[in-house]
Parts: sequence; C-alpha cells; structure tokens
Amino acid sequence: MVAPPIPESLPPLRWRWILLTTRHCAVRFVYWPPQHPTGYRNLRMFDRDGYDIGRLVWVVCDACRVGSINKISIDPDHHRQGLGRRMLLRALADGPGYTWQTTHQSPQARQFFPALEEETGIALPAYGGVCTHLSAPAGYRAPPPGRRPRPVLERGV
Repeated sequence: MVAPPIPESLPPLRWRWILLTTRHCAVRFVYWPPQHPTGYRNLRMFDRDGYDIGRLVWVVCDACRVGSINKISIDPDHHRQGLGRRMLLRALADGPGYTWQTTHQSPQARQFFPALEEETGIALPAYGGVCTHLSAPAGYRAPPPGRRPRPVLERGV
C-alpha cells in the first residue's frame, strides 16, 4: 500500500503527528491561515487514510465587514455527509455579522448555498461584489514560499 502524499506546507513529522492524534476521526480538518489579514484562508479535509477529500477557500475584510467564499469542493464520494456544512460554518465564524458572498456556483452549489442560508439566516449570494481590500492591487506579488503561517489542525469543525 502506498502512503498518501504529505500535504503542502506541512513537515512530514507534523503530518504524522496529525494522523496519529486523530486516528479515530473519520475526517481531519487542517487550516492554512492567511499570509496577510485579507489573504486567502484554506481549510482542507483529509479522510481516515490521509487522502485529500475536500477544500474550502475564503477571504474576509474586517474593515468592510465582508466575507467571500471563493471555492468549495468535496470529493463526490463524500457528498451529503454534512462536511461542506461544517467547513462553511467554520468560515462564517471568521466574520460574524459580516456580509457574505460566493463566487460562481456550480449546479450542486445552487442547492447547497440556499439550504445553508435557510439554516444560518446568512445570505450567501453569488457575485455579491468584493471590497477594494480583497482585490489584489496591480503588481501585487505574494510573499515568497516558506514565509506562510504554519498550518494548524482544526478540532472544532
């Protein structure tokens, strides 16, 4: 049996520790904090064997009180298990009371987001418009690799 690949930006020993300390969990959530306050936030899901099964990418602007769900993807074998809901609730916790939006919505997302809107009472429209802080300025270059904040295991998702 081939070992699953080690997720990007995670030292092998840290990944092994995550696998060992969560061996009884069906799903592990690992969060990559943003490089700067309005940067992308990433939450990835890994199954019991350590394989990547889902991802959520979002941004928030505290100055404008706006949040944007930029990408959500879950392996089709793991749909309809509440995992997308758990990830989205984690993202919404970063901006309580904020105005939220989503980017382009797939056919599955056009069913998913209205259900979450009804449950949470938070509107999640497609293309709600972003604030100027969330759009990258012309000529912006991301910091070099290795200067990113350290990924952390999210236990409360």
